[in-house]
Amino acid sequence: MKSYLTLARKELKAQKITSLLILLAVILSSIATTAIGRSIGILQSMRADQASGLNGDRYATFHQLSEEQADALASDPRLYDVGSIINLGNLDLGGSGLTLFLREYCGNALDAYPSIGKIKEGRLPAKAHEIALPEDALRYLGFDGGPGDPITLPLKISLKTDTEPPYEYTAEFVLTGILESSYMGYATGTVDAVVGEGTAASLLPARYYLYSTDFKTKSSDSFQSVVYDLAHKLNLPEDHIQYNWVLLDALGISYDEKEKDGTAGGFPFLMAACVLVGGLILLAAGLVIYNILKVAVTKRIREYGVLRAIGGERRQLYRLVAAQLLILCGVGIPAGLLCGVLCAKGILTAAVGLLNPKLFLASSTQALNASIAENSSCNIWPLLVSAAVTLLFAVLASFPAARYASHVSPAVAMDGHAVQLKRHRRKYKRVRNFEAYYARLNLKRNRGRTCITILSMVMSITVFVALQSFSSLLDASSAVQEMHLGDYAVTNETIGFPPEAVSALKDQRMVGNLSTTKLSVYQQDEQGTLPVAVDIPLQSWESFQIAGIDSARLSSYAAELSEQDLEDLRSQKACLIKNPIAFVYDGKPVESTKLQVNDRITVNGRQMRVAGIADSPVTINNAGFVNGVQVIVSDSAYDSLTGKTQYSEVYPELLEDADADSFEAWLDEWCRENPGSHWLSYRQSDAQLAESFEQIRLLCWGLILFIGLIGVLNIINTVYTNIHTRVNEIGMQRAVGMSTRSLYRTFLWEGAYYGLIASIAGAVCGYLCTIFVGAAATDTLQWTAVPVLPILEAAAVSVAACLAATALPLRGIAKMNIVESILTIE
Repeated sequence: MKSYLTLARKELKAQKITSLLILLAVILSSIATTAIGRSIGILQSMRADQASGLNGDRYATFHQLSEEQADALASDPRLYDVGSIINLGNLDLGGSGLTLFLREYCGNALDAYPSIGKIKEGRLPAKAHEIALPEDALRYLGFDGGPGDPITLPLKISLKTDTEPPYEYTAEFVLTGILESSYMGYATGTVDAVVGEGTAASLLPARYYLYSTDFKTKSSDSFQSVVYDLAHKLNLPEDHIQYNWVLLDALGISYDEKEKDGTAGGFPFLMAACVLVGGLILLAAGLVIYNILKVAVTKRIREYGVLRAIGGERRQLYRLVAAQLLILCGVGIPAGLLCGVLCAKGILTAAVGLLNPKLFLASSTQALNASIAENSSCNIWPLLVSAAVTLLFAVLASFPAARYASHVSPAVAMDGHAVQLKRHRRKYKRVRNFEAYYARLNLKRNRGRTCITILSMVMSITVFVALQSFSSLLDASSAVQEMHLGDYAVTNETIGFPPEAVSALKDQRMVGNLSTTKLSVYQQDEQGTLPVAVDIPLQSWESFQIAGIDSARLSSYAAELSEQDLEDLRSQKACLIKNPIAFVYDGKPVESTKLQVNDRITVNGRQMRVAGIADSPVTINNAGFVNGVQVIVSDSAYDSLTGKTQYSEVYPELLEDADADSFEAWLDEWCRENPGSHWLSYRQSDAQLAESFEQIRLLCWGLILFIGLIGVLNIINTVYTNIHTRVNEIGMQRAVGMSTRSLYRTFLWEGAYYGLIASIAGAVCGYLCTIFVGAAATDTLQWTAVPVLPILEAAAVSVAACLAATALPLRGIAKMNIVESILTIE
């Protein structure tokens, strides 16, 4: 054994088919790991782009800054993409429930908001007193003009924590452009307009001439510490800091506000889901290599015995196996890396080529291709990791078999039987189907090979099911869509809706579900008294509110409460409390009321226990929270406490097959019958948010189908290897009289058993992965709906692949001469 490399080459050439199968497994493994690594990087980049389009390309914003403070942020070396905005005020858009905000973007600050500055007609404002308004805002304002026409707007502006009434004024502008309607702000009830630079300086008093400055930190790890250091140097109150949680969550950047809200506590399910899916993909690819190499090395036990008999040492067998692996991996891994890179790029190109570039917030196909090229720039690390993982699994797969062969005595190895066969006593029973019975015996005869084959198939099925669930985690807009209830918000801020009118809306044939809100806000008079009897000692500036919500919403507000607490809420013995928002005035924290769980309060003679503290208040018409203490109870408890039965706002959700235009016509008539009512549709905002995820969804599906194809090829490769390594056995079966038809049936039964067993086990493992993926989205580990369709799809494809992989090679082997098949080496 002077040259291991020469002998390794000769063995590979002598066993061409087995070598090709091993090479194919190495290539497929490299392709899968490379394409996944590249695609995940692209998916993450596009998810960040989606989050930037939804809420701005910024990490955080400091509000109400002076010009000197804004300049200090712009010159700080720890920050980049710093841009400042001046708020000129706002106005209500008729009875829509929307508020129009006028903002002056200094320098290139508008570049951070790609969804706002998209011109449909005209141009963006460039000088003072020029304005560009969204198309939907012009419609609500009742403006019939176009670019170049004057427009007068009544505005009001106030500070975040203001002791003075809002400053109101009227300003005249020249409309230079009409912006494309952006419905993403409908969830918060806001619409944005752009004014030319210099407008704020000519219209606003010095008290309100303040900057809101957006920025990013160069180091994401030190983001929070940088924010706190800047706030301390600028003497900025904490409530003047706004975190762009949509982008921060998409990038995985930690920030304290998230932890205070309780969304970052507990087990890191998102990280667990990522590790779980990635581990399954690598395990599925590695098991295929392990199975084929294990079979191939075991086949060579006789050859190893000959080498041992002529003086070969155990370490020399290891070197021989290593040389063969390095030859195959040296050819297969580079080819797999190249194919993986091309496949990842092809999946992305095919996915985005089907869509309008505007869905990607790009103006043209050229701009979209440039963005894709930037997101898919070559990164050497996924390639190195893919090569290392593939090589590692190949080594781990081959050396246990080589070790086993090296420990078998030369005499036993040359005889071809590495172990002694022991016949167990069997019970005699009637065999109803000989081929199925014989297939089961074959599976039991080599349990290790059977288990590895089934396990590799199980991993492929599990990965397919888990990836379909995992794709939902990439949607940065899902949290934004959850900020509103139903498809519409119908509001009456004056007298409210009577119960019979709400019942008529609920019974409308196109309405599938209806959520409701009742709200009463009580302010203290000059003597500090309220129109309701309350035993809570409120601060002079605090309001007192009673909110009644439907049972389903009440449960969601109290998701972590016990069954006893929920029962007390339903029976009017308990309530939820939203405490006042703490703030700082003149550098000092303002004292506020703070209730705790299990405190007892009395409202209009009814005593209730505080069952929980709510994170968010109940509001109507997209209005802000009137700071104070809010008591949240059920509908019936609200009626008892206030003596009122009118609803303030209702949220209908339509059936899937409902005609929205017909319903809106009916809703207009319903609102006319209830004076003071108006409605706002969230269907367009939801559609726009869904479109923002469309490119990621298609790319993810391309990746899912590609991984599914790799899984199918792995299944075919594994089953084909099991058939091909039994050529001698098949020849012996034909020699003793087994017909070709019976031979086909036997091996088809084996393929069917492989597919069925793997499908059942893969369905269970896939469902468990779906639970973890669901926990990543909700931060709660709980049972989820069984993904029936993905499981059935994976099972059907797996069984079909097994049968095809069994029938095709068996057809060629069955045509071989019986003597040749018995004597064949390969």
